[in-house]
Amino acid sequence: MTRTAGILLPIFSLPGPFAAGVFGDEAVELAQTLQKSKIREWLILPLNPPGAAYSPYAASSSFAGNPGYIDPRDLRRRGLLQQDELQALFTDYRQQINYQGFFDQQEAVLRLALSRLKTRDRQDLEEFVEAEKYWLEDYASFMTIRKTFNHLPWWEWPDKALEQKNALAVQEFIRTHQEDYWYYCYEQYEFHRQWAEVRRKINACGVSLIGDIPIYPAADSADLWGKRSIFETDEEGHVLRVAGVPPDYFSETGQLWGNPLYNWEKLAEQDYDYWRHRIAKTLDFCDKLRIDHFRGFESYWAVPADEPTAVEGSWEKGPAMDLFTPLLKNFPPHSIIAEDLGVVTEEVTEFLRASGLPGMKVLQFAFNPEDKDSVDRPHSYVKNCVAFTGTHDNDTLLGWARSLPPDHWHFVCTYLGIPEDSRDPGKDGPANPLCRRAVLTLFQSVAESVIIPVQDLLGLGTEYRINLPGSVSDHNWTARFSHDQLNSIDFPWLEEISVATQRDAVI
Repeated sequence: MTRTAGILLPIFSLPGPFAAGVFGDEAVELAQTLQKSKIREWLILPLNPPGAAYSPYAASSSFAGNPGYIDPRDLRRRGLLQQDELQALFTDYRQQINYQGFFDQQEAVLRLALSRLKTRDRQDLEEFVEAEKYWLEDYASFMTIRKTFNHLPWWEWPDKALEQKNALAVQEFIRTHQEDYWYYCYEQYEFHRQWAEVRRKINACGVSLIGDIPIYPAADSADLWGKRSIFETDEEGHVLRVAGVPPDYFSETGQLWGNPLYNWEKLAEQDYDYWRHRIAKTLDFCDKLRIDHFRGFESYWAVPADEPTAVEGSWEKGPAMDLFTPLLKNFPPHSIIAEDLGVVTEEVTEFLRASGLPGMKVLQFAFNPEDKDSVDRPHSYVKNCVAFTGTHDNDTLLGWARSLPPDHWHFVCTYLGIPEDSRDPGKDGPANPLCRRAVLTLFQSVAESVIIPVQDLLGLGTEYRINLPGSVSDHNWTARFSHDQLNSIDFPWLEEISVATQRDAVI
């Protein structure tokens, strides 16, 4: 691998004239700035339609794209929207995204655009539907039925035949709901068309895009409804056990995620076809991908579906290299990153080694002075890893630092060589000593790739945190930046340290 540096910035966090970031000029302009700064990678988080509480890690489909990212300005340029219809969508910038009504607005303009499609576009749409049939037929059917039943989860649909995905019942339902069915096909066509064009422009800047795959889909998803035989379900398709993590130092009751678990025996009988399709689809969207909760392929915590917490669970063995040996033969080398955080056992370490994939290091996990054997401090890194100051699930560096007890904070200052007042109010901003020294330390490490959340390049506090795991909050997945904030990043300094630490080679 070539030594690289990159940023973490979700598409929804981009600036722009709409309620949330979209596939627009803002993404291309940022890529152009990254190119000048010798920053070669951009981690964007999952692009799938968000599920509960707008989380992209609880998607309604592992294959579909988020229609909220479609840029209405592009529809206007192609004559599918009128200028007054476009201007009605413009809104003032907010630090936190307000999703209320946003997806309804996007759907309204996309339905207008669909009604105005030209003949050539309609032909392209039909060809897209045929080419993406593996997942799109289930997704469009699922969403059509779900809309009709007021967005109830599929196991609460009043029509039992549709709940159980009876082929004749679904076919007849879709026959009588063609307008909605074709709308959901069109939103995916438009998503794919726009993103392919924006991705081409970003790649032309020498910037590679890193996507993300959550290990499990949401329970209320087209995946589970359409392909329930590959999940742990009863005869009616209802989930038997769900995913989570056991109690630990951070939580007495563990974390109950509620995602359906896989029937790995059934998946093996199908040569893991579902997983090959998932990775291939994500690599259609991006140049690389990060697989979330990678340790879950070695062993995973299984909790009975009726349990209120994650306490009463059990560790079960996953497929490990039985899955990844054939899987990795199908995809380009260096295209997958393993998120190997959490409870890491000797077996998980051996699994990562056998896969040959780069694991992750997070600087915030490195500074417990009582941990004498830490391998998370930069001087202990191995080359084959991706180093982060923090991930989408961590607090910002400055927010994290302000939460540390005095002895931990003193240890951080000693290690990084920064003054004790580096976390004080008034020390925030792009020149914050903690953030700059942390970034430089990672750039200087042997890690072949370094990813820095934009929050840490801007020296921002907890109010810009992306997500607090295990919580449902109006603040999760809503962090957004203005043009002025992104322009205030010290890109000349990033270029200097990229060159100095040999992270400036073109990928």
